[in-house]
Amino acid sequence: MKKILIVDDEKDVLTILKSFLVKQGYSITTTITCTEGLEILREFQPDLVLLDITVGTEDGRVMCQSIKASAEHEHIPVILMSANHDKLQSYSQYGASDILLKPYEFSDLLRLVQLHTLGPTSTG
Repeated sequence: MKKILIVDDEKDVLTILKSFLVKQGYSITTTITCTEGLEILREFQPDLVLLDITVGTEDGRVMCQSIKASAEHEHIPVILMSANHDKLQSYSQYGASDILLKPYEFSDLLRLVQLHTLGPTSTG
């Protein structure tokens, strides 16, 4: 089963995304801070990170750079999410694999997730 770490400071968003992606066959772990996200990353070893740019007072782009600067984690695709479209203009300079503009359709989310995880692994 493919694993996804979702980092967003909006708990309702985390609940909805987790529910949707679990139904699609993914194992999901969530957090509301980038600091905790980096700690979880080491233990959880996700196949993909969905990362909001504005996570409380933290900047998801900085977390993305930290992931990509780590030899252990640089291979993990990161999809940056934001309602502020201007902040996503230069996503590649932070090492992000893709962007997802809020609000988004679940079909767009699923397409990007599948693209970057090569589809979920069937569990039976």
